[in-house]
Amino acid sequence: MKKIKDFLRALMLLYKRLLYFVARITSKIDEKTVVFEAFQGRSVACSPKALYEEMLRNPHYSEFTLIWSLRDTDREDMSQAQKVQLVKFESYRYYKALATAKYWIFNSNPRPFLKPGRKRIFVQTWHGTPLKKIGCDVTKSGNAMTKVSDIQKIYITEAKKITFMISPSEYCTEKFISAFHLKEEKKENCVLTTGYPRNDYLYRVTDKEIENLKEEFGIKKDKKVVLYAPTFRDNKYSAKEGFRLENHLNFDKARETLGDDYVILFRAHYFISQKMDFSNYRGFVIDVSKVEDVNQLYVISDVLITDYSSVFFDYANLKRPIIFFMSDYEEYKNQLRDFYLDIKELPGKVTREQEEVFEAIKEVSDTFVPDEKYREFNSKFNYLDGPDTSRKVLERIIENAVVGE
Repeated sequence: MKKIKDFLRALMLLYKRLLYFVARITSKIDEKTVVFEAFQGRSVACSPKALYEEMLRNPHYSEFTLIWSLRDTDREDMSQAQKVQLVKFESYRYYKALATAKYWIFNSNPRPFLKPGRKRIFVQTWHGTPLKKIGCDVTKSGNAMTKVSDIQKIYITEAKKITFMISPSEYCTEKFISAFHLKEEKKENCVLTTGYPRNDYLYRVTDKEIENLKEEFGIKKDKKVVLYAPTFRDNKYSAKEGFRLENHLNFDKARETLGDDYVILFRAHYFISQKMDFSNYRGFVIDVSKVEDVNQLYVISDVLITDYSSVFFDYANLKRPIIFFMSDYEEYKNQLRDFYLDIKELPGKVTREQEEVFEAIKEVSDTFVPDEKYREFNSKFNYLDGPDTSRKVLERIIENAVVGE
């Protein structure tokens, strides 16, 4: 059975390669066409979304054709937008769009055979400041799907494609250069240290918009909102079930400890395929794993709980409380990924036990003010973020763009 599956997989890959080859030889590059893709077509989100919205707003890009790659193209929210086309991920129209577009703006690694070539501009925005090691910096063998050598090969292959890579800080620039072997490829200057476009929203959102979002999610005004966003574990994977979430918060204990004053927004990593049943927690836990734009969840929450996810870097822009629940810290550090940062630098309380988490939530004050460590954290990692990073990035990546205020 495995041999048959491997054969079919190889056959499908060959078919996709053929589609892209045909698209390339039958297409002419359009200097004013841009393809956007987030999380391999799973959503309209992250920095590609922020750059797309800036191009829609800014009249200097009025002549550009904007194309989104999506696994689900049935979207009423985008059907009315002029200049915007939706193409199904890995369809022939998708490959045709890539062959035609001058600019590719992605936040994750495209398929290895998708090579932009010298005449196109490939912008890798990436999808977060890394806490856990990535790419060529990974030395642990705990990944259940991919060997360390294969992980490194993927990132080196990716590096060869990149025209520009977007970085939110000097720290991140240093890690990207190392993780993608950009120095070895003589491409370390391709990294633009500009801030993250996706965080523009955190500085632009209004109180009224936040109020409307809470209504959409059915959150009462008197509730304190806790965003719980754990990441996946590299070693918790099976071919049958996919990635599984283990060692998560006990919601029975959470409700018992916190009572009716709180509501928890549960946000699983998109790799987690298991379906969580929250039917016993109606009114207390809301599953927001399918919400496309995590920024909306940031702005409506009063406190963030996470483990090793990079979400806390972005969330810190809001200067709100962050709690880290790291019950398997030693295993994660020593067997799975290891970290770039010492946990002593993290801008919040680090907990190992469930009870510590709930007590930390209760200790959060309505008049929370970031302490010196939190301020130093933002000075190191978020000092470039602001309301108009998208505009600045587009000025750098769009050839001959003259963008006004």
